[in-house]
Amino acid sequence: MKTRMRFTKTGSVKFIGHLDCMRFFQKAFRRAKLDVAYSQGYSPHQLMSFASPLGVGATSDGEYLDVEFHSLPDMPLPELVEYINQFMTEEIFITEMEIMPDGFKNSMSLLRAADYLVVEKRPGIFPPDWKERWEQFVNQPAIPVIKKTKRAEKEMDIKPFLLAYSMDKEEFSRRTGQDYGRIHCEFLSDDEERESLYLQLTSGSEVNIKPELVLDAFFAFCGQECPPYSCQFHRLQMYFAPPKKKEAPHE
Repeated sequence: MKTRMRFTKTGSVKFIGHLDCMRFFQKAFRRAKLDVAYSQGYSPHQLMSFASPLGVGATSDGEYLDVEFHSLPDMPLPELVEYINQFMTEEIFITEMEIMPDGFKNSMSLLRAADYLVVEKRPGIFPPDWKERWEQFVNQPAIPVIKKTKRAEKEMDIKPFLLAYSMDKEEFSRRTGQDYGRIHCEFLSDDEERESLYLQLTSGSEVNIKPELVLDAFFAFCGQECPPYSCQFHRLQMYFAPPKKKEAPHE
């Protein structure tokens, strides 16, 4: 029985890496005494995979985890989510869970795009008149950047992969069709006015554009350098391609 879970990762947990996050879920499922499926061999491990590992320091309301179970407790899924969350924390917890159909491919292979929030950690980080400069930035014929990989560096145009943007949460929600009511980002507070930017970017195994890359390109366009660790990157949602249907055999 394959399942997909959506979870939130905020607060101090943002400083733990991907492997520690995986161990956290493994231990939580064991404490909950869930019948998780294990791999075969000399070193069995729980059958789970993440759609896209979150970078250290980033937070999220839209992380996805695929887990395979032999069986699940006989209760509605919302109640099961509440039960599992008893073995988790206030900074990392499950918000949704669904049972996937037979032949389901893991989320990592189906990932196509993601929504992000970029918010200042303190006022005054974004350039002056940045909203007007941003419109000039995205209306360029092309947005060339140097994208670094583990093996090399290459120049690419990221404009086709910037799918949507807005400076306003309600407007971005309308554009993306998502309900972004409450966002678990510690820097979205009412006591200080911080600038924020909402982005929808292409993500996945073929092309993966990070918001840090877009922000660095924007600051370079403004003739400035983005100070390190000056902005909080918060992932809001991921989008997955529907699995391809098998063609019927010809008679």
